[in-house]
Amino acid sequence: MRERREQRIGELVTRGSLEREELSTAVFLVRAEVERRRGQWKIASLVATGLATGATVAYRLLGKASLAAKVGKAASTISVVVSLTRALLRVRRFW
Repeated sequence: MRERREQRIGELVTRGSLEREELSTAVFLVRAEVERRRGQWKIASLVATGLATGATVAYRLLGKASLAAKVGKAASTISVVVSLTRALLRVRRFW
């Protein structure tokens, strides 16, 4: 009986050793996958941030409320005023 118990303990130690090695390998593989995914998400985050920043800058520069749009509206208004002034000055010559 003692011999059987020692044999059983030996088998359990061997089995535990094998399972520990398999578990270690599985944990290593999962960790490598997590690190790979983390890298992918980091790159995706950087790209999304760059796109959002670019879109914000483009909107600020070219959108309806941008300085360029305001200058364009002002230039159109000034152009109309200058044209009307010239027309009035030409008409005035005849009177």
